[in-house]
Amino acid sequence: VQNGRTRKEISALEELSKILGLKKPPEYIEAYDISNLSSSSMVAGMVVFKNGRPFKKAYKRFAIKDSLIQNDYACMQEVIERRFNEYLHGNDSGFITLPDLILLDGGKGHVNAVLQTIKKFNLDIPIYGLVKDSKHRTRAIATGGSEISVSKKSQAFILMTKIQDEVHRFAISYMKTKHTKNSFSFELTKVKGIGSKKAQKLILEFKTKENLKKASPEELSKIAGVNSNIAEELYNLIQNL
Repeated sequence: VQNGRTRKEISALEELSKILGLKKPPEYIEAYDISNLSSSSMVAGMVVFKNGRPFKKAYKRFAIKDSLIQNDYACMQEVIERRFNEYLHGNDSGFITLPDLILLDGGKGHVNAVLQTIKKFNLDIPIYGLVKDSKHRTRAIATGGSEISVSKKSQAFILMTKIQDEVHRFAISYMKTKHTKNSFSFELTKVKGIGSKKAQKLILEFKTKENLKKASPEELSKIAGVNSNIAEELYNLIQNL
């Protein structure tokens, strides 16, 4: 243990800086995730990891204002623009610190979208995406053009997964508080046998309307814990939303 930090935390940041080719281990990391199940409650979460640990008092929530359609890239650009406008002109002291590294929940499309926005501010901050596999687990790191695979046993990978899970949890929890009566989860409860808890379960699992529409009746049945007839009815409803 060094300055209250464990060897694992120190080596995770050292490994991450080597993998990404950073000049020094990133002490202050910001991670962003968009949660957008319906146009009425598109939100974003920003979490901060300081010296490899969650730094909860620096977390921020954003309600998406400019993007009226479900467009992850535009939402991410809006959030980053607002964050760095705050850094330059804002009164919120929580935005004063510049991150050593920005991680986005998403692939190279997200990275390229945000790189365009960062350029406007003449800031030189490394930006990477955290790519998930089909089971929504962290799989690799995305650059603007390719992917970097990371050994799943490495401390860097364990830290990346922790960051991605935390920012996802934070964004989702905000979306749940913002969810209104006319929201997507309310639509799902129109199917007999789907209460608000089951609707919420489906939302937490699939995260976007797009993913939900791709889900088969079998997958819906498994996640919601309902029989095939209810799953079939649910599937049909989702296809028409």
